[in-house]
Amino acid sequence: MIYLFLKWKFIDSNIDFIKSWFLFLKFGLNIFSVPLLLRTFFWPWHKYQVQYPNGFNPKEILFTFFGNIMSRGIGMILRTFFILIGLFFEFFIFLFGIILFIFWFILPFITIYFLYLGILFLLK
Repeated sequence: MIYLFLKWKFIDSNIDFIKSWFLFLKFGLNIFSVPLLLRTFFWPWHKYQVQYPNGFNPKEILFTFFGNIMSRGIGMILRTFFILIGLFFEFFIFLFGIILFIFWFILPFITIYFLYLGILFLLK
């Protein structure tokens, strides 16, 4: 029975914890759409583009060109902002997962130590 507990505590539950932790990391990337934002980084914001004129009108061509450049620039700025928020969230999930994993791993030792302190307290 002790063997089964130790196997569960130090092998099975740690594997399940790490799997769950990586699912939370994957969730964080997907909820902030970081892969999609990286793939569409240079696209115009909300696909807002002005169509180029049919004839040769330099003023309209330059207006359209700079309008499209501005739309792409706004898209890049906003996507950078959302990507940074997503990566910030990922960092905290990663850090929180490490802290929880360490706590979960040393919890039996802490319990045994406090049990020992309690017995010493009762004997005094």
